[in-house]
Amino acid sequence: MLGEFAVGVFLRLATSLTPLSHWLEERVEITTPTSSWKRIEEGIALKQFGLDPYAGDIVHEPPLNIMMYSLISSYSSYFFILVDILSALLLKISIDRIHKNMVDQEDNEECHSTFEKLKMKLNEKTGYYSLLIFLFNPYSIALCASKSTQCTTNLLYAVMLYGVSINSVVLVSVVTALASYSTLFPVMVLVPIFLHHRNKALTGIVTFVVSFSLLHYTSYLVCGGNWSYVQSVYGFILTVPDYTPNIGAAWYFFSEMFSHFTVLFLSVYQLNLLLYSLPLSLKFPNSPPLVIFSLLMVLALFKPYTCVGDYVVPFAMLPLWLHLFKYLQQFYVVAVATVVLTLLWPVLWYLWVHCLNANSNFYFAITLAFVLFQSFLLSDILYAKMRRDYALKNGIETKKIDGQDTVVTLN
Repeated sequence: MLGEFAVGVFLRLATSLTPLSHWLEERVEITTPTSSWKRIEEGIALKQFGLDPYAGDIVHEPPLNIMMYSLISSYSSYFFILVDILSALLLKISIDRIHKNMVDQEDNEECHSTFEKLKMKLNEKTGYYSLLIFLFNPYSIALCASKSTQCTTNLLYAVMLYGVSINSVVLVSVVTALASYSTLFPVMVLVPIFLHHRNKALTGIVTFVVSFSLLHYTSYLVCGGNWSYVQSVYGFILTVPDYTPNIGAAWYFFSEMFSHFTVLFLSVYQLNLLLYSLPLSLKFPNSPPLVIFSLLMVLALFKPYTCVGDYVVPFAMLPLWLHLFKYLQQFYVVAVATVVLTLLWPVLWYLWVHCLNANSNFYFAITLAFVLFQSFLLSDILYAKMRRDYALKNGIETKKIDGQDTVVTLN
């Protein structure tokens, strides 16, 4: 495994310490207004000159994050490489533990007599596969080279999954508070955790509220008794005033919106992100990792300022669902489409911005297709889970009615 880490570090050094990193920092698919390292540097410089970094429209990171990044600004490339390696290691440990928990849970459940044909086998390489996907994912490498702050968020997601793997509601609540402090939306992953651990839900809620409150009170003190950062950070995320293109759908959707409809559709769009957590948690009450995977995918699909880094952790979780792959119908189509569309992003951008031979509709068509295919992946995995659960409960033989094979419809 040391060899894999060595190659992963080498790939990140080769991209981070070369001119390629400057090109990646400019790519709208990789950096967004809420994760750009250049904006962090601007905020650090403004603070050093005694100016309020939130007075303009440049900085959208919380104050404590700015303080942390100011400490490592001189060796930021090495910092993000270290963050990536820690994330990969934590993901391997977490995925291994979660997989073992899933196997043990299935062993204790009452199932149909044909259960042995479908029984999930313990695969000791599940975490290793996750490690490989994370270390050698081009999205992850590009994100690290661009010094996007999404790398730090991915580390928090990895710690969150570790908390899930050891059934520590307190750890999950604290880490979710840290992630929500930066990007607001990760709070929704607490729903499946609290529903699954109902006896610890009150402890988790109190832990989250106290942690989140302490973060903001400290931020208030750091800003000299000023709450100006709230509008610059969370107001910016919720009102979506910046229409810089990215790989999501929000930038085009709101740039084409009539101004008098903006508030209505903006409210619906933001609520859409939060509406999935409770239904998914109720549908799969005994599968928090699956619900968390689904919510991270939803977040990557629909959050206003999304980038390829939002897909890094969900993709690394795919080995957890290897037992569902035989039920998938669109996985290979989605995999090929993901590669093709990723290659087309810079091509369409070049034609639009540099050659002026295309327009925003061309680029948006590629981003919309990408969102569509990733939603296919998510729905395919959820449907495969439902099909397998049905087979475990009712058997794998097709029942006959009046001599005719029946068709199973899953609602």
